[in-house]
Amino acid sequence: MKRLLILLSIILLTSCNAYKDIPVEDLSLGMTIEQVQSIVKKQLVQVAINSDNEGEKQVFQVQKRIVRGGIARQQRYNLYFINRKLVKYEKDSEKFSF
Repeated sequence: MKRLLILLSIILLTSCNAYKDIPVEDLSLGMTIEQVQSIVKKQLVQVAINSDNEGEKQVFQVQKRIVRGGIARQQRYNLYFINRKLVKYEKDSEKFSF
């Protein structure tokens, strides 16, 4: 019985780790692209770049697929940088599939 309880505890604790969203609450404006990459731990995909008198503007997307109880959720955020510093981030979409 004790072994079963320990096994169930381990399974519960390790499976909770798989349910984490993209940790945007840990992001701060002014972070570099590298700092943001180390926090989100997902590939940043560059979707736009532009240079003007304000400097170099870049937009990246980061996405994560989360599966909970047979339901898949696709989260996507846009990250906006000017001169390689984070100036804005927003949720782009969240899709569900069964």
